[in-house]
Amino acid sequence: MLAKTRALVKQFVEDRHTPGAVMMVGCGRKAFGPYGMGHTSFFPDALEVGEDTIYDLASLTKVVGTTTAALLLVEAGCLSLTDTLTDFFPSVPADKADITVAGLMTHTTGISQTEFYRFLQNPDGVVKHILHTKLAFTPGTQVLYSCLNYILLAKIIEKCAGVSLDLFVNDEILEPLGMESTYHNPPTELYERIAYTEWCPFEKRFLRGCVHDENSRFLGGVSGNAGLFATAGDLGVFARMLLAEGAHGPKQFLHPATVRLIRTDRTPHLQESRSIGWQMKGKGFSSGGDLISPSAFGHTG
Repeated sequence: MLAKTRALVKQFVEDRHTPGAVMMVGCGRKAFGPYGMGHTSFFPDALEVGEDTIYDLASLTKVVGTTTAALLLVEAGCLSLTDTLTDFFPSVPADKADITVAGLMTHTTGISQTEFYRFLQNPDGVVKHILHTKLAFTPGTQVLYSCLNYILLAKIIEKCAGVSLDLFVNDEILEPLGMESTYHNPPTELYERIAYTEWCPFEKRFLRGCVHDENSRFLGGVSGNAGLFATAGDLGVFARMLLAEGAHGPKQFLHPATVRLIRTDRTPHLQESRSIGWQMKGKGFSSGGDLISPSAFGHTG
């Protein structure tokens, strides 16, 4: 099965659907890979992808960084999933006053996506803009995936932690787990290890080592929705910790009860299955495919 999967990924790269890829599979305490294939871009002189190639994680930032940071603060008693926006921000409009931290993390707030990088003058106006965005529905009645939920969540985390999101993620998640090749705004000396992301029509350049998400880039590459870069190996460390009920080696990084939150469907009655931060298999469409376990949880990036 492993050989067949590697062959499929290799064929996908050879058919030029992507310039390169890194594959890694784990089962229990065993890990297979990372296996690098292809190149870091379609440019003729592009470097080959290796096990140490770094990729823009995009929305995996939401679960690896922001969700985990919020849950660590919950464990520490500094944050509650039932806290509302009014506990953190002044002058919250009445239609959003009862939105909870759990609502942000399950994407049930009704706050829809906007491209605020196109019209805001500076990052200081982002929270006010989000709080005054017209809701798409009454909070709690539907699921609507929106980066703005996690941008607000990051602001809440920073208020509770007393430091910026990138410092908290680095000190409380990356360093304890030994994720040494995971960064916000990776240093330029690492750019040769970083795969190109895309052509940015807004900035008229190919992006490499700079977060592809425009709203996150407007916020300096440190935001709750996107901004992390990492290797497949580092993501494997993180995934194995969750599969081990929060244990990392001899230490307990997350409490097993916290991991159960991640694995519990909070929206079984709605059109999409969501746990705290993560997407569940559910009854409808799943980005993980039709054959994954009903108890599976994951996220795309």
